Amino acid sequence: MRVDRLTTEQLRDLAVDSFDVMNWARRNGLKREAQVAELVRTFEVRLGYREAVPPATEVAS
Repeated sequence: MRVDRLTTEQLRDLAVDSFDVMNWARRNGLKREAQVAELVRTFEVRLGYREAVPPATEVAS
């Protein structure tokens, strides 16, 4: 089984997302496991495995 490699741009995007999510999670006091779960969800969205969840302010219309 051959796995396609991510491009340099995709890797950079994941790194930026990681930085942003970890900073957000720490500021909001999330425990380690919750931080990891947020990163996994972020990667899934970035890689196209799941749809992004719109912010609550956009859902309440």
